[in-house]
Amino acid sequence: MKSDFRFAALLATAAVLGFVVPGPVHSSARSTQDEKPPKEKPQRSVEQPPRIIAMAAKDFEFDPALIHLKVGEKVQLRVISSDRTHGLHISAFPDGAKVNTPPGLAFIFGEDCWKLKKGESVPVDIEATEPGTYSFQCCKSCGTGHKRMKGQIMVEP
Repeated sequence: MKSDFRFAALLATAAVLGFVVPGPVHSSARSTQDEKPPKEKPQRSVEQPPRIIAMAAKDFEFDPALIHLKVGEKVQLRVISSDRTHGLHISAFPDGAKVNTPPGLAFIFGEDCWKLKKGESVPVDIEATEPGTYSFQCCKSCGTGHKRMKGQIMVEP
């Protein structure tokens, strides 16, 4: 009687394992036609990370006030104000551009005026697409020297 119970338990366990353990059973004598070469993954172009430029807004000036870029270059300005709240507006159009001139700077987040709170770093992602000189200035009234807070981005071919 015990042997019948053991046999039934063994049979039930084998049946459960047969349903639970998925996957095909392969013979050791496979033909070479069944084997497929591994697929090659398509190559992705590795994009360079943007160049990081630290910029400070303080005492009614930007430092640096002149930034040089090359056409096609991507940069991230990390702007921080050390004295009070300022703003940053960068023109996407070159200085002296005519009415139908396309923008020469592309922004990932197209803010019109980035708010620069005291002590907080603000990332500004830029891609230079056309040569030219592009102006930037403070766009938050910050005091008596507000109108002096200006700078330029020079994009060279």
